[in-house]
Amino acid sequence: MNFKILRKLSGLVFSVFQVMGIILLYFFSGFKSKKKNLWGFGSLAGKEFRGNSKYLYRYLEKNCKEIEIYWIAKSREENIKLKKQGINSIYAYDFRNFKKIASTSLFFCTHGFVDIILGLTRKAKIVMLGHMTYTIKNNFRKDIFKKKNILNRFIELIKFGYFYIRKIDFGIFSSKFCKENLITNDKWYPKKKLILGLPKSDYLLSLKNNNVSNKFLRKMSPDDEKTILFLPTRRNDKNFNIFNFGFSPEKFQTFSEKNKCNFFISHHPTNANNHISDYNLKKLNMINFDGNLIDDALSEADLLITDYSSIFADYLIFNKPIIFAKFDHTKYINEIGLKTDFENLPGPKVNNWDEILFNVKELLYVNDPFLLKRKEWRNNLYELNDGKNCERIVNHFKHNEKYQ
Repeated sequence: MNFKILRKLSGLVFSVFQVMGIILLYFFSGFKSKKKNLWGFGSLAGKEFRGNSKYLYRYLEKNCKEIEIYWIAKSREENIKLKKQGINSIYAYDFRNFKKIASTSLFFCTHGFVDIILGLTRKAKIVMLGHMTYTIKNNFRKDIFKKKNILNRFIELIKFGYFYIRKIDFGIFSSKFCKENLITNDKWYPKKKLILGLPKSDYLLSLKNNNVSNKFLRKMSPDDEKTILFLPTRRNDKNFNIFNFGFSPEKFQTFSEKNKCNFFISHHPTNANNHISDYNLKKLNMINFDGNLIDDALSEADLLITDYSSIFADYLIFNKPIIFAKFDHTKYINEIGLKTDFENLPGPKVNNWDEILFNVKELLYVNDPFLLKRKEWRNNLYELNDGKNCERIVNHFKHNEKYQ
């Protein structure tokens, strides 16, 4: 038998038993009484301390001592690392922690059920903070699921069968505009939508207003140079390479030196192609940002280049120029799909590196025709700009919601 098929079948059998175990655990967890002031947090499938969950955790840690909070780590290494940083982290798969998780009244997550232990959440409430403010690409899991072949669709249906056990109770959004954009037809999508603002927006706003970034990018660039950040989204195509679209090392080097531009490129950590060449050019820096560094990097950048990433919405807070790369546009639309009008985004759309370099010079040194359009987009995305999103979220769940 083909080894690949055998591996899929063994994974399928494991998934069946896993889902059955989760359902059984879920049933019994409902008999455990919940503690109103015990709140759990998770993000990125328990892999990192980051995003909206991190910023809300930090707010509670500083301002709400009466609420016991903890972080859910899904690897022992991450759990040990977080404990060394002073974070009240617990290892998700230690049976000794099951009692605490099952006693939790409120869970906050960014990526959904994968951030927490779903089997221990019956009669608890789950709050989806999300990992993006607004999406360009399709976020309907069902639509993406339909594009897979029959075998893969069946395997994924079994693998993620536990997603149908329950719904997420609350979804937090930055504005009505964002709420309408992020709504999906997935069964587990939040039942109640709340426009309270996002915790990460508070942090980004503090970077903008107080200039408190750690300035790690500026340390790698002379003061008189412009910092250009290129953050492309995840690609499933193993052959996709951003340098396959008319990139010329000679042209790039000449341009960057003449126009005093320092480029920093960070590929998505889950890219199918992990072997993208580094040209070893003086002004071309390949960096693997973790989730905790990207927010600070945005505050330091003079210009952002992205493609279909939701990161553009975060960068709008700083009202600096954005370039949208349409690399392999048709193929991406066919594979993933778009949820917004790409041509209406607040920045020039480019097809190759020549157009990137031309627009970098135009926007930074000649004319920025998208200034008003960015402000319009920012006002649509951010209804609440007072830096009190964390406070609003905490007050809502402390005073307005019942957990049992």
